[in-house]
Amino acid sequence: MPERVSNLDLLRRSPFFASAGEAAMARLLRPSFTQQLPRGTLLFDQHELPSFLHLLLQGSVGLQARDEAGAETVVEIFGAGELFLVPAALLALPYLASGLALTDVRVLMIPADAFRAGVAEDAALARATIELLARHWRLMVDQVVDLKLRPAERRLARFLARRIPEAAGAGQVDLPEARVAIARRLGMTPETLSRALATLEEKGLIRQSGRHIMVIDRAGL
Repeated sequence: MPERVSNLDLLRRSPFFASAGEAAMARLLRPSFTQQLPRGTLLFDQHELPSFLHLLLQGSVGLQARDEAGAETVVEIFGAGELFLVPAALLALPYLASGLALTDVRVLMIPADAFRAGVAEDAALARATIELLARHWRLMVDQVVDLKLRPAERRLARFLARRIPEAAGAGQVDLPEARVAIARRLGMTPETLSRALATLEEKGLIRQSGRHIMVIDRAGL
């Protein structure tokens, strides 16, 4: 994994720390440390009690849930800058999903007890946490609407569009995650995902090249 970008620069790009500010970031960094982990690493397991919060600096992590029979699905895929499963750490309750590295990752490990103390004592940190929880709530509701109301092709189109800045209108989307993980996140089989990609390409909205998708018309997606 490239090391040219410093951890501090990556942290400042995080929406969470951009909202919390430098003082709150410094407070949480003092007891924290970073880890470089290879693809396939389990960061935390479903039903485990959280000892740390994980802020992703580089790479991609899938939140993976399983039922009593052992069937698995990908609940969400998070990219760089995201701090995930904050409710479990705040409430000191077990995780409802596992965190699996879908690529090589660099991650900041924030002790859960230090985070709880910071939220209780630092207004800026508390505000940033509320904003993060609100964003993730909206993300969850949007995903439920996707799965209940939109067909596979539209779910995929919106997933790709979100990876391109709205102002850009077009650009390349990198898909470093395995296709099976993306398919599970979108509530479809890998075969349905392949057909949906082909349909979007036939409509002139995207162009496929291995793990890279050229989005030709973001607004169309």
